[in-house]
Amino acid sequence: MKWYAIENEKGHPGMKGDTAVDVCDSFVSEGGVNPGEAVIRGTDPAAQVKTGTATDAAKVIGIAVHTHKDVPETGKYYEDGYCLPVMTFGDIYVEVAGSVTAGTAAALKTADGETVWTSTTDSGTAVSGLTYLDSGDEGEFVRVRIRK
Repeated sequence: MKWYAIENEKGHPGMKGDTAVDVCDSFVSEGGVNPGEAVIRGTDPAAQVKTGTATDAAKVIGIAVHTHKDVPETGKYYEDGYCLPVMTFGDIYVEVAGSVTAGTAAALKTADGETVWTSTTDSGTAVSGLTYLDSGDEGEFVRVRIRK
């Protein structure tokens, strides 16, 4: 038996952070997107999004939201062509790759070929309109407030 309050994490990447007002828009995945990843507009900016990189920090429109679905055997959770929700306003969980402090700007950096959430003091590029609501260390889940 597993005790929810004791043994489970407080959240997971792409999980909504609370039940307050938020805005989630639907887009089609271009090239594959994982929940909790920062996304930018794709080739068709009205309909598509793709995973953003640290150099795309100024273009980030939101964060991919987790929905329950069959997990593909390989590749990204939302495979190319899949319709996914993107939070453009609200609170959402992300996994951080370094220490972050509540109240500071959410930032992205590239580490080992992956784009990860971190702080500006850890060589990350700040994402305009995104702030950490919680403090956390590498591998922990923290809430990000999106105010775009």
